[in-house]
Amino acid sequence: MVQAVLKTDILYEQLLEELGKYSPGDQFMTNREIMKRFNVSQLVVDQTVARFREAGLLRVVPGRGTFTTDGIRRFRSDAPATYLFAVPRWNSTDLTLMEEYIQGLRRKLAPARILIHRFDYTEQVPLELPLKEENVKGIALLASSSASWDSRTLGRLEHYAAEVPLVIMNRHHGDIPLMAVGADDVFAGNIAADHLFNLGHRKIALLISEPHNSVICERVRGVLNCAKLRGMECRLLDCGVRSGEYAPDKTYRFFSGVIRDGFDFTGLIGLSSDSFAGAVNACLNCGVKIPETLSLVTIGLRRMAQIQHPPLDCVDLNMEGQLDAILEILSHPGAFSPEENPYEYTVPSLVVSGSVVKREAK
Repeated sequence: MVQAVLKTDILYEQLLEELGKYSPGDQFMTNREIMKRFNVSQLVVDQTVARFREAGLLRVVPGRGTFTTDGIRRFRSDAPATYLFAVPRWNSTDLTLMEEYIQGLRRKLAPARILIHRFDYTEQVPLELPLKEENVKGIALLASSSASWDSRTLGRLEHYAAEVPLVIMNRHHGDIPLMAVGADDVFAGNIAADHLFNLGHRKIALLISEPHNSVICERVRGVLNCAKLRGMECRLLDCGVRSGEYAPDKTYRFFSGVIRDGFDFTGLIGLSSDSFAGAVNACLNCGVKIPETLSLVTIGLRRMAQIQHPPLDCVDLNMEGQLDAILEILSHPGAFSPEENPYEYTVPSLVVSGSVVKREAK
């Protein structure tokens, strides 16, 4: 039985190649023709053809034979090249803005395609991707967690990278031989703390409103290092957000409690413009004036920061530049390697909107 399953998998791959030579509505090979051509048994053919029928790629017309469906257009050998962005299936303003920018890139990249593939966020990386079905020539993958990858997850990533060029988003390759593009998160933390210091703030707080993944930890390290260098007091405020929780709500409730208990810091740094909205709303509802009573600066996407009330000073992570870099790598895979990748660390920049006021240094 194990051998039959193995032969079925082999035949499935062979017939995938054959489908690229057909047009929708064409009559497909008979089971007997498949048996003879690929030297397999009736059982193997039946099992394999059933998989194509379940996938909606083949249909049987009684008395006439087996025919291809419109679904095989994805397998045509002349199908346009496709770049696949695999992202977790969760509600996120950052993902919404990313998809909006990708929509504009689609027009620039035509006739090549960009597809967004959403996967279960409880998996760090997707269990499978439609590489052959969509004629995928490159993958940009946003892992659902920045925790350490186990051997199974790493093996899955290496499997995808062996099939087509792969770029990991928002994570740096470190000792892993994979291409990566992300922001310099430590430097982003440096910029946020230095911005408050330059305007006279000496007592600040750092609000952790996301799970403790590697990206968030690097931003924390950047803030704390700069605060130590500048002689600033920095209080850590951890909202206790866990993966899968709605971070803005938990952040709102946590920071409302901080306000009720009283605080003596004059500046607050947020590590994510999405969830930091909860702290902004807590200030507004609890009567804390921004920036007169409390100055705010966030790390994230400038567009998200600018639609807050009031608009927030932001260390922008240049999401647009990251996406442009990813497509440049995927379009010219031979020109880059994990060791020679000028796009691995994009440089954040400060965008000032007036949510930080000058304080007299004491």
